[in-house]
Amino acid sequence: MRDEGAVTRPPLAERWRRLLETATRIPSPHNVQPWRFRLLDETHAEIHIEKRRTLPEEDKLGSFIVLTMGILAEGLSLVAAHDGLLATVVPSQDLNAFSAHALRGLSEPFLHFADLTLRPAPELQPTVALDLFASRQTSRLPYRDEPVANVDGDALAALAASYGHAYAQTKDRVRIERLLALNTQAVFADLNHPAFRNEMRGWLRYTEGQSRRVRDGLDARCMNVHPFELWFAFHLSPLLHWPATRPWLARRYRAQIGPVATMGFLSGAFWDPHDAFPTGRFLLRFWLECARLGYCFQPYANLVTNRPTAEKVEAELGSRDIWLVFRIGRSPEAPRSRRRSLEELLLN
Repeated sequence: MRDEGAVTRPPLAERWRRLLETATRIPSPHNVQPWRFRLLDETHAEIHIEKRRTLPEEDKLGSFIVLTMGILAEGLSLVAAHDGLLATVVPSQDLNAFSAHALRGLSEPFLHFADLTLRPAPELQPTVALDLFASRQTSRLPYRDEPVANVDGDALAALAASYGHAYAQTKDRVRIERLLALNTQAVFADLNHPAFRNEMRGWLRYTEGQSRRVRDGLDARCMNVHPFELWFAFHLSPLLHWPATRPWLARRYRAQIGPVATMGFLSGAFWDPHDAFPTGRFLLRFWLECARLGYCFQPYANLVTNRPTAEKVEAELGSRDIWLVFRIGRSPEAPRSRRRSLEELLLN
C-alpha cells in the first residue's frame, strides 16, 4: 500500500525538465539563449555555450556572455531549491576563455562552460517564488508616468548592497531626458558601426512567422516597433546621421519610449569576466525582486557598451563602474519573447 505521507522524487526526465524549462526563462542579450545542456545522470550535467550564440563584436571582453551564464546558474539554484536540491554550478575553465579574441581561435560549436551538480538538501528553503520567472518582464512598451516608490527603491538598493553592488535611481525629468538623448546618440552611432550592426542584424526577427519558427532573437513584436522601421534602422542606418533626417528619427525614437518617470543604474565590479559571473547571479535576484514589486525594466545597453557615451553617463550621474542603466516602472503586459524548446537545448 502506498504511504500517502511519503515524499516521492520525480523521475529523472521530469526533474530535469522542470528545472531546465523554468530556469531557461531567464533573459539573455538579444534573446540569444546561448546555453546547452548535456545530462550525464540523475545529478550531474554539463553546461555549454553555443558559440554561434555569442556576440563577439559587442562583447569584446566576454563579460556579458559570462554574466548571462551567471544569471542561468542562479536560476538553476533558485528552481532546484523547490525540489529540495542544492544546485552547484562550477565553471570548467578560466572565464577569460570567452572573450572575443579567445572565441575567434576556437572551431568547436559548443564550449564547455561549467559542471552542474544536484544534491539533496532537505533543509534548503526556497527563497523565490517560481511564478516570478514567468511574471518577470523586459518591457519596451510605454510605462505608466509614475515614479518608483521610495520604499521600493530603498529595498532594491539594500538588495544590491548585500551583493556588493550599488543601485541608485533618478526621477529628475531633465536628467532623464539627458540620459535618453545620450542613449539615442549611442544607438545611432552603433548602428553605423558595420561590425556591431551586422552582428545584431542577425538576431532580428521581423515577421510573426520568422519569430515562431526560430523562437529566439529580437522580434519587432517585442521591440514595440513596426517591422519596416526595424528593417530601416539596420539597413539604411546612414540616414540616422544625415542632418535632414536625424532630428526627425531621433524624435520618433524618443516618442516610442513614452514617459520615463524613473531611471535606475547599477554599479560595481563587472567588466572582468571573473566578476561578471557572480554579478549575473545577483542580477537575476534583482530582476525577480523587481517583478515581485510589480516593476519592469528595460536596459539601455548602449549607454555602457559604447565607451565614449559611458564616460558621459558616469559624469552625468557622478558614479563610477556603472554596468547597467535602465528605465524602471510599471508597464502594461508586454509581448513575451519566444523560447526554444528543452529538446533543442539538450546535447547528446
